[in-house]
Amino acid sequence: MSEIQQAMFQQLTLERLYEILRLRVQVFVVEQECAYPEIDNIDFEASHLWIDDVQGLASYLRVAKEEEGYRIGRVVTRADARSNGLSRELIQYVLTATEGPWVLSAQSYLHDWYDSLGFTQTGSEFLEDGIPHIPMRKEIE
Repeated sequence: MSEIQQAMFQQLTLERLYEILRLRVQVFVVEQECAYPEIDNIDFEASHLWIDDVQGLASYLRVAKEEEGYRIGRVVTRADARSNGLSRELIQYVLTATEGPWVLSAQSYLHDWYDSLGFTQTGSEFLEDGIPHIPMRKEIE
């Protein structure tokens, strides 16, 4: 298991914040060719979790408390660090460290992956910034 680090927005160093934003933009805006407002006000209230490797920031997600539960979002892994289970580790950590329930908007192609983590689809597919997404939820066990 990798070492998971966690901080609230105000606790992030400028260098770490830059690495997080750079990774998110690299994957969501550049790689997925989706021009959208990546930097939003949710970051201020969210808990930020990540895993580093020898090359720096390898995987990241954020968690924000909402009325319906804990929203997991911006789940991202650096291209050369994918398929190593890092995002799974981060999500499993969130599921044990918070009381739930948990909600997320999964990119549709990741439905089965989130299903394997215990999330179930709660609504119809929808377009978010031109990318198909599915609302999903995991109840407290």
